[in-house]
Amino acid sequence: MPTIRIPSNKTLGKICVYGAVASISAVMFMRWKLEDRVRNENYYKLAIQAVRSHKGAVSLLGEPIKESGFDMSDVNNSCNAEKAQFEVSVRGSKDKGKVFFWASKSDNGWLIDRLELETKQNPNKRFLLKKSSDAPVYALPNNLAVDSDSKSFLESSDP
Repeated sequence: MPTIRIPSNKTLGKICVYGAVASISAVMFMRWKLEDRVRNENYYKLAIQAVRSHKGAVSLLGEPIKESGFDMSDVNNSCNAEKAQFEVSVRGSKDKGKVFFWASKSDNGWLIDRLELETKQNPNKRFLLKKSSDAPVYALPNNLAVDSDSKSFLESSDP
């Protein structure tokens, strides 16, 4: 009868450590890949571009405005083939905060329905950068953004 050799505790420990590192790395890679896919979507690029080009947002945050990402585990961040809703962290030279946007897909491409900014210096206020009744901003299939009216405003609203 053949004898079965039992691995030592040291070998079993190494197997556990390597397995844990591989599992954690795979989960982190999948999360990064999902976030990267969202960042490359037209609605996301359009919302960040709208914040960067908004005079009121630039005056509050300062230039350059950089996005710091979003939390995939937040239940308020969601998207499907027709609608998207995200809370994105942003920072500028003067302040940092969060951008909230709602987008929907139409025949012309993605449309930013609403865009709000909340800054660290004004934590109890949300500044309305774009609302549904404003001129539409579409993301066209060739990744060009068209703003049918370039008026800029800054309106304060409570969350």
